[in-house]
Amino acid sequence: MSATLSATFRTLLVSSSDTSRTLLHRLLDGSDIVIDDMVEPDQVIASVARRAPDLIVIDVEADATTLTRVCGVLKANPTTLLVPLVGLAKSAKQRLLAFEAGVDDFLTHQVRRDEFMVRVRSLLKVSAARRQLAAEQLADEVKRRELIRAAFRRYISPKLADQILASPELLDSMFAGTNKRTQVAVMFADMRGFTALSERLNPEQVVELLNEFFKLLTDITFEYEGTVFSMAGDSLLVGFGVPVAQEDGAERAILAAKLMLEQFASLAHRWTQRYGVETGLGIGINVGEVIAGNVGSPSYMNYTIIGDTVNVASRLGQRARAGEMLFSDAVKTLLDKRGVDVGAMPLPSLVLRGRSSPIGIFCVPTASNERLDFRPN
Repeated sequence: MSATLSATFRTLLVSSSDTSRTLLHRLLDGSDIVIDDMVEPDQVIASVARRAPDLIVIDVEADATTLTRVCGVLKANPTTLLVPLVGLAKSAKQRLLAFEAGVDDFLTHQVRRDEFMVRVRSLLKVSAARRQLAAEQLADEVKRRELIRAAFRRYISPKLADQILASPELLDSMFAGTNKRTQVAVMFADMRGFTALSERLNPEQVVELLNEFFKLLTDITFEYEGTVFSMAGDSLLVGFGVPVAQEDGAERAILAAKLMLEQFASLAHRWTQRYGVETGLGIGINVGEVIAGNVGSPSYMNYTIIGDTVNVASRLGQRARAGEMLFSDAVKTLLDKRGVDVGAMPLPSLVLRGRSSPIGIFCVPTASNERLDFRPN
């Protein structure tokens, strides 16, 4: 219990002398400050562990090494860090030694009772104020960390958010403007038929559908510990393996994409029944090196991923038909290297504008979608 809430203030006397106990009893007699325990210097840690005191009085007659060691232990212990530490000696000769060891005040055996009580109560009052301030600062820090965690969880899975908050290096890399080159599986998920949907429905209904759409996709992204980097119109940009590395990022992306396609098919069916609109979902996946970092201006920054790997994933997402996932030969190579077979079906190579060589692409056929008529760009 803290000093501000105690009916009495508990004092720990660190001494081997009965003289010190007798003196302290006399000084405290009839007050709300009582001797709770008296221990030898080597018993201090055990006593504090049993019950934290509100005041510690230490006999300065001990040798300098012992005195310094005991004071150091008490000032390093979180439980006693803010507890007043008073040195007590037979004469003022030990005064400098006591303060060098770390006491907060020094008194001799000749101290008058009224002076002793005034000085000790002043120390207790300051200690209570410091504890209150420390408690408020701790509460503010906990609140700040919870706000950061809540913000992270808007685009990073709760598990990844906790990993980042527990790692100063990861936290610094995200907020210190550091750009990091890393291997990432990139996914673009695009809604098909959004333009027609927007024309047929009022803005409130469109927002409602988009919220359902993005909730479905982000929930699945977080299930596979991916990171959402962007929600633009009817498109979602997701990364696996950033900001926390994942050796199985490509597999996570494939599994997440399959689940997205399955669950969005049910959602699209409900939309058709509710609004009479036809929509679908196309997904593109690529793997490779990207730059992950903060992009923007001093007044607005966005943690994102950029690079050719992202551009290719975007183009694959645009080319994928409703209900289809397309991924690059880089993804297939990585899956093969890890011995993972997803039943991929090769498709004609895709030539992208601005690239000199075509990209090998694959899809995973489903019962509702056999891609046999793919037309390269």
